[in-house]
Amino acid sequence: MILFISNSGECLPIAWRLKREGAEVGVYVHNPKHRPNYAGIMERVTIGGLKKALKLADKVIFDITHPNQKKPEDIALLKMFGLKTGSPSVFGPVADKLKKDQLVIGASAWSEEIEMDRKLGSDIAEKLGLAISETHDFKALKQGVKFLKGRKDRWVLKPHHNADLDLTYVERYPGELLRKFEGELPRRVGEKFEFMLQRVVEGVEISTEGWFDGEKWHHFNHTIEDKRLMQGGLGPAIGSQGNTCWIKGVQAGKPAPLLVAELTKLTPWLKTAGYVGPVDINAIVSEEDHRPYFLEFTPRCGYDALYCLLTLLKGSLTEFWTKGFKGEFQYPGFASSQRLSIPPYPYANRELLASFAKEVPIEGSLEKMAWFWGEDIRMAGETPALLCCAGSDGILGVVTGRGATVGEAVSKVYRRLKSMRVGAYMQYRLDGAKRPLAAIETLQKWGINVF
Repeated sequence: MILFISNSGECLPIAWRLKREGAEVGVYVHNPKHRPNYAGIMERVTIGGLKKALKLADKVIFDITHPNQKKPEDIALLKMFGLKTGSPSVFGPVADKLKKDQLVIGASAWSEEIEMDRKLGSDIAEKLGLAISETHDFKALKQGVKFLKGRKDRWVLKPHHNADLDLTYVERYPGELLRKFEGELPRRVGEKFEFMLQRVVEGVEISTEGWFDGEKWHHFNHTIEDKRLMQGGLGPAIGSQGNTCWIKGVQAGKPAPLLVAELTKLTPWLKTAGYVGPVDINAIVSEEDHRPYFLEFTPRCGYDALYCLLTLLKGSLTEFWTKGFKGEFQYPGFASSQRLSIPPYPYANRELLASFAKEVPIEGSLEKMAWFWGEDIRMAGETPALLCCAGSDGILGVVTGRGATVGEAVSKVYRRLKSMRVGAYMQYRLDGAKRPLAAIETLQKWGINVF
């Protein structure tokens, strides 16, 4: 059996597809808020049944990093495996414990640490030979205020320990962060708040990912991501609103592929940690010197880009996950995606979700929408039960498309979105092609090999 261990169920659309291919699959959803997802579509493993499921599993896939928030479910899971309840993360230590008996994909204590501890991540990136923009670490907001006063350049606020996504903030003009530090932030995070300030690098942001099977690397790929909710880069940062992804072709006689060499230099660290799975380096290629400046590691499954990548897979999803990430991907070619949400997302509490999102109908069936990677969905109602929103967060899912060009892939996404019938106001960006087309053109103009 393939057992997924998830915080909020991002793996559910993948697990559902594996089950459709005939694989035996189990899914444990850690966060109680998201446990209604896929009710009536797939059976889920409860925390009480987790030990039994693990005995049946020959592969365990963790689909996300999960810091220890000291919630009852965090304490319960750590205690179940005899781990310290004060551990900074939850899934990584559990993964390391399981590795003694099973193949574990997507997590380790070390990989969680280099993602959550930005200073450690930057230190390792420097050892790989990556450039790092000027960076300063702080443990209190007052220290940041003192540093920012009188500055004439722009800075980025990056919280430590995987804090809320929208706390990461890029100044639009010098002094903007100073106003935030003296205004809203103390009320929101308190005075003792660990963070870094990093000088803004102007250029092109791009992610480079490879899949490590414990010995070798596979399927290097790039992603251009729109992280903000609204088109034009407006609105809050929500992690991943739109993506365009493509497989790299490592070819002799071409310039060295962007960041592939740096990824492969991680091999000794990954082997020591016993990590198997995807590893991503996010960087900005500077418009000034055309060097990639390190931003962060993502040594885990990255959403929603993973749905994009798997859209390029030509063969069986089951074989990809069970046979060391083997598989043929469309090359050359592109996959694009848009996250589909409904109000009150992205800001919502349980009452608003219950009033405006829960049981909003979605016409059609998952079987007939292979391009829809459903997330906050379930079956509800009398026979026949109908597809609807589960009311966990308002992210109905992700719509993907692939094509020979960026334009073709993006056009498929929008045709499919227009064909969907949802009983609420649908939310997605309309500029999915703009950023990847501009980024690819600019990088090629600078002589950087992204294919």
